[in-house]
Amino acid sequence: MIKKSSAGIQTILITLIFSLVIGPKSLAPKAVNDLKANIRERKVLLHWTIPDRNTDRSKLTNLAGFKVFRSKAPFEPKPCPNCPKSFEELADIEYRDSSPKNVSIVKKTMEFADKNLRYRTIYTYKVLSYNSDGIFSEDSNHAEISWDVPPLS
Repeated sequence: MIKKSSAGIQTILITLIFSLVIGPKSLAPKAVNDLKANIRERKVLLHWTIPDRNTDRSKLTNLAGFKVFRSKAPFEPKPCPNCPKSFEELADIEYRDSSPKNVSIVKKTMEFADKNLRYRTIYTYKVLSYNSDGIFSEDSNHAEISWDVPPLS
């Protein structure tokens, strides 16, 4: 009985030491759920609210940035509506009090401009936020824009 008891204590001590060395697990930021896309002045403007909570609803104090992803599909042939989209990273935006290049921060809302567009292409965007521990949120909602040839004047 003594050996079993000391083995149990040993397991508890190892677990305690391991958790102290590794530290508490960082929580993921809450996913962006209001991503919107608009066309203005020959560019796509993406807007989303900066998350202020973690997935457990605790205050997000270590937001480090956002990754913006984009998927492209031609108008013809029409893309399969139920097929998975292939996203590529478009931007890695470091979050801080001052606005990074190509980004505006207005009243807790991010605005990012995508200027590299081709006519007759359907663009789908998603955003992931991440914290200073490198933990990413789930995917945001998707925002889709069809970029067509502008009408002749």
